[in-house]
Amino acid sequence: MRRSWSQDGFTLIEVLAAAGLLASAGIIATLAAAAMLHLERAAHAEAVGLATATEKLEELIARSPAARGGGNDETDLDGVHVTRVWRVLDRVPAVELTRLEVTARWDRPSTTLLTLVAAVPGRTVLP
Repeated sequence: MRRSWSQDGFTLIEVLAAAGLLASAGIIATLAAAAMLHLERAAHAEAVGLATATEKLEELIARSPAARGGGNDETDLDGVHVTRVWRVLDRVPAVELTRLEVTARWDRPSTTLLTLVAAVPGRTVLP
């Protein structure tokens, strides 16, 4: 006499397939959360780098042409360590202009450089 299988419940293969799908979904969700956290940290560091570079560029623009000079410094803002280097190039890109460059560098989450450039009225040119 043959025994008939009950139609109530799931087979072992169905249970294993469902468990595999749930495990895969959990791994994908964890990886996506980690990637989002990395991107958030990178965006935060970039915003800090841009803010510190902009601050220095505005400071250079506000100075008189004779008081502008190149240099470097380091600053910390919102847990991000930023190194800034700035250059003042007289008569670039034209005789009556001064080129101001501010480069910000930070290392977290990865080494990144950001350079802002402005051309402002330069020193008075005598004939």
